[in-house]
Amino acid sequence: MRTNAIKNYWPVIAIFLIILLGVSVRVMDYKWSYLRNIDSYNFYSEMENIVQNNGKLSTTDELKLAPYGSGRGGNIFVYLGSYSYMFFRIFAPAVQLWQFLIWFPAVLASLMAIPMYFIGRILYDRKAGVLAAFFIIFDIPVITRTLGGDPDNDAIVLLMPLILLTAFLITYKHIQSHGFNKKAGIYSAITGTFFAAWIFSWGGFWYMAWLMVGFIALVAITKLISYRNVKKTFHEMRKYFISLLAIFSVAFLIVIPQFGPVIISATITGPFQFGDIKAETGEFPNVYISVAELQAPSGPQEIIQRTGLSFFVMILSLGYLFYSFAKKRHHSDTIILLAIWFVGPFIATIVAVRFSILFSAPIAVGSAILFSKIARLITGEDAKFED
Repeated sequence: MRTNAIKNYWPVIAIFLIILLGVSVRVMDYKWSYLRNIDSYNFYSEMENIVQNNGKLSTTDELKLAPYGSGRGGNIFVYLGSYSYMFFRIFAPAVQLWQFLIWFPAVLASLMAIPMYFIGRILYDRKAGVLAAFFIIFDIPVITRTLGGDPDNDAIVLLMPLILLTAFLITYKHIQSHGFNKKAGIYSAITGTFFAAWIFSWGGFWYMAWLMVGFIALVAITKLISYRNVKKTFHEMRKYFISLLAIFSVAFLIVIPQFGPVIISATITGPFQFGDIKAETGEFPNVYISVAELQAPSGPQEIIQRTGLSFFVMILSLGYLFYSFAKKRHHSDTIILLAIWFVGPFIATIVAVRFSILFSAPIAVGSAILFSKIARLITGEDAKFED
């Protein structure tokens, strides 16, 4: 009985331990009575404002753009941090906000293990899910951007798209098995809600919209090539198109009251305008021009150097998946998703090296799949490489 329980629930135990260790690594030996950098204090200031105003962020920041101040938009990260602190201090009233923010980014980043497990499991198997969770939590660039005492928004920027992608894949797999029924509609609405939360989290939200649309579009193209019949392809893909429409409808209904209808066009034009982050066409002076991490790399070789050996492991993983598909028509959805998820950050990194961190998630999943495949061959679970 105990053996069966361990066999069934070992991924839960593994993910729990990965989260604990991930938090520990990020707060290890933190012994300063202040936060790590100036960006941390920018977010700290907004969270403190929310706490002092009983859960509301004031509309103007008088300390920016003197003498008139700057408008405050706020995003889900500062509300999540401040509300979490207000809840936490019910049980520990002596803890100050800055002390809470030593732990907050570490915990938030370590929670990436949960959606990464589900993504790996959906795309391949449970071992791949656990390995993907491990790889993303202990990826060095990710750790350096999500250290304890550094409440920048990197943790939420990395976590939210993984939650959104998990919801999207669960919806996709359900529709694949059962069609677009009532439950698929509920799943689509939940996915749309997560997409709205993602829009509130980061200005580069559009890349996940393009990833979802691109994935469905490429699936449709593969169906068209297979069927060689437009009508049959449309009939097969109609249920996915309805789901996408539901996802975006729910998301935009939630965010339009805050951003206005322009958010729809921003989602469409995002890939063509994100290079303007360093342009002098907007607010002057544009400090992003001098930010080191927003400079363009010298070429593709610099991108490969930044990702290191894991870049080539990802290529090997895609090679295995293509081979398996060519031999036995396995893993077509996994190939499409990983390919588009990998190419997107590569293009973004050409504009600014800062976006190389977006490689971490697809590389973690790809590496996990390859190592899981090796484990399946060693244990005899798979007889051949293409299985």
